[in-house]
Amino acid sequence: MAQHYDIVVSGAGMVGACAALALARQGFKIGLVEPAELAREPLDTDAEYDLRVSAISPTSQAILSKLGVWQSLDRQRLGFYEQMSIWHENGEARIDFDCVEIAREHLGVIVENRQIVHALHHACENEQNIEWFSGEKIVALNENSAQALSLQLSSGINIGGDLLIAAEGRGSASRDLAGIEIMTGDYQQRAIVANVSTSQAHRSTAWQRFLSTGPLAFLPLANGQSSIVWSCDDALAADMIEADDDAFCTALGEAMEFQLGDVLSVSQRLSFPLGWHSSHQWLKNRVLLIGDAAHGVHPLAGQGVNLGFSDVDLLCQKIGDLDHPWQVKKLRQYERQRKSETALATHSFSALKWIYGIDRWPLTGLRDLGMQLLQANPAGKRLLMSQALRNMA
Repeated sequence: MAQHYDIVVSGAGMVGACAALALARQGFKIGLVEPAELAREPLDTDAEYDLRVSAISPTSQAILSKLGVWQSLDRQRLGFYEQMSIWHENGEARIDFDCVEIAREHLGVIVENRQIVHALHHACENEQNIEWFSGEKIVALNENSAQALSLQLSSGINIGGDLLIAAEGRGSASRDLAGIEIMTGDYQQRAIVANVSTSQAHRSTAWQRFLSTGPLAFLPLANGQSSIVWSCDDALAADMIEADDDAFCTALGEAMEFQLGDVLSVSQRLSFPLGWHSSHQWLKNRVLLIGDAAHGVHPLAGQGVNLGFSDVDLLCQKIGDLDHPWQVKKLRQYERQRKSETALATHSFSALKWIYGIDRWPLTGLRDLGMQLLQANPAGKRLLMSQALRNMA
C-alpha cells in the first residue's frame, strides 16, 4: 500500500521548504518531493557571494526566526540595509528612506538564496514529521478518489496525500498536471544580475534608479560589494551581456550616476527574461499553489520571495489549528486573501516600472512633484514605509 501523508509538498526551494517545515511543526505528516539531490555538505563560508540573492523583509525575517531558521544563517554574510534611496532618470526628485524614521534597526536584509535553502533543508531533514523524496518529481496525479490524491513519482514510487502543495516555481509541473491555467505578461526586458565592487562604500543603503529602459538596483552585501539587478529592455540587455567587463562597468556606473563612485570590477553575469504571471485558480480539487507556482512579479530590488513567505504564513494560520489539512472553507479563504494581495503587488510593481519610465511632460512634472511632496513629508514617509514593510512579507 502506498505511503500516505497529510500533505505532500512538491518543491523544496525557499518557499516550499518553508511550507513543509512550518506545517510539520504544526503536527501534519509531510512528504517533501524535490528533484535535486539533498546537499548535506556545509556551505563554504569563504566562497564568493552567490549571484542569486533576495531582499528579506522584516516580516519574512520574523517568519524564518519563528521556525529557528534565521538564527542558523551566517550573520557575517548578511547584508543589513538601513536606508533606501530612489530616484529616476527623467527628473530631479528623489525619495530617501531611513529605518530611524520608523524606529527599526533596519529596512531589510540581503541574503544569498543558497543560505536560506541550506538552513531550511537542514531543519527539514531533522524534522520527524517530514519524509524526503529527493531526486524525485511528481509525474502523474490521480484525483479520482474523493478522499485523497494518488501521486506517482519519477522512480515509480506511489504516494498519497490529503493535499498537494505545488511549490516548484514558475514552471510548476504539479500545476500543469492539475490543469490549472495561468495568465502571463512579458515585460520585453531581461534582468542582469552580478556582484560588483565600487570605489565608494554602499553605506548599508539599497539604491534604486528607474531608467526609461528599466529599473536598476544596487543591493548592499556584507563584504562591501553590491549585488545588482539591472532590468534592461531586450536590445540594451543584449549589448550589456555581450560587453566586456570594462565596458560593462563603465555603462553600469553611468546608469547609476556614479552614486557609489566608479564600478571597479564585476563578477560573472547572469541574465533571465522578465515577465509576470498569475494563476486563475490557487486551489483546484486537492492541489494548492503557493509562491511562484501561483504568482510571479517583476524582480524590483529582489522582493519576490517575500510574497511566497507570506503565502506560507497565512496558510499556516488558516489550517494550523485543525486536525486535518483538507478543509475547503479555510483553503478558499487563503486563496481569496492571497490572490487579491499578490494581484495588487504584481500590478503595483508593473505600475512603478511604467510610471518611473515615463519621459513625457506633463507626466514627468507630476511625478517629480509627488516625489518632492513625499520627501518633504516625514509623516507620509513613515506611513508609506510602515505599510510597505508590513505588506512585503
